[in-house]
Amino acid sequence: MPCAACGEEPSGTEWRWDPLRWELDPPCAEAEWKYLGDAAGAPEIMSSQQCSYNNKVCRGCYNSRLTIMGKVQTRIRAKGGLEELQPSLKVRKDYEAAHETVLTRNRAAKIDGLQKAAHLNGQVGRLLSKDAETGRWTVEFVDGDKKSISEANLSASKDIDMEWEIARAKFASSNPAAAQADGKPVARPLGSSTTWPKVKGIHPGAVVRLQNLGKMKELNGRKGRCINFDNEAGRWKVDLGDEYKSLKIENLVPAPNEKPPTRQSAQEEKAAASSEMARQEVLSARERHAEEYGWEG
Repeated sequence: MPCAACGEEPSGTEWRWDPLRWELDPPCAEAEWKYLGDAAGAPEIMSSQQCSYNNKVCRGCYNSRLTIMGKVQTRIRAKGGLEELQPSLKVRKDYEAAHETVLTRNRAAKIDGLQKAAHLNGQVGRLLSKDAETGRWTVEFVDGDKKSISEANLSASKDIDMEWEIARAKFASSNPAAAQADGKPVARPLGSSTTWPKVKGIHPGAVVRLQNLGKMKELNGRKGRCINFDNEAGRWKVDLGDEYKSLKIENLVPAPNEKPPTRQSAQEEKAAASSEMARQEVLSARERHAEEYGWEG
């Protein structure tokens, strides 16, 4: 029978249970596997095998995976786990908690406590700019109307961010032409439990292709997977397999029929891109023009 890990059938091998599954308690997690796989000098099998197997593996794979098990224990778990090894995650959580109610440009805010314009109380809008002298914010509503509101009458939170997305979705549903007049992606009414813009095919876990990147042209055409949406920055965190990028939604094209990127696929795409660049460099002006405009010679 073929090895569950390498797929080969070595003759005379001693079959053993995968140590990362059956000898490590708890079994190796995907996050731990990826953390070690991204380290310099990581064994090649970490880009082609998965973190654990239920079936037995050959003796060669067992020995290799036994070494990896030791790394999980000494380099991750003995040092407090991934939370301690990646303090940036904890720092980010602490930052988000400390700034959860901060009023910032482009964030949603709710109006409350107005006396003369009480009809605006309870409405949600987007903060455009703040007048440094008066301390008043220019608030834009979903229909494009703008009002100058004192900071004391505005509040922000994750729930209010969600309310804003729902309001945009409802307005987009009843006023599609007006909602898309500014050219920005408009939330579609697919549910009220998410805070990212509801664009078909773009959601956490979605596989995408990158496009129209100006400063990072070398990434155009690369495959990625959406991780989460940063409401404050208005960007998606995208995993390219070997690195993460913060990208605008207009730079993403859904690729639902493709598999998520891996470290190996990222290396292959980089190699293909380098090869294409080298090929382009030796083309004559006539050949390049023919390729770009579809001419034959």
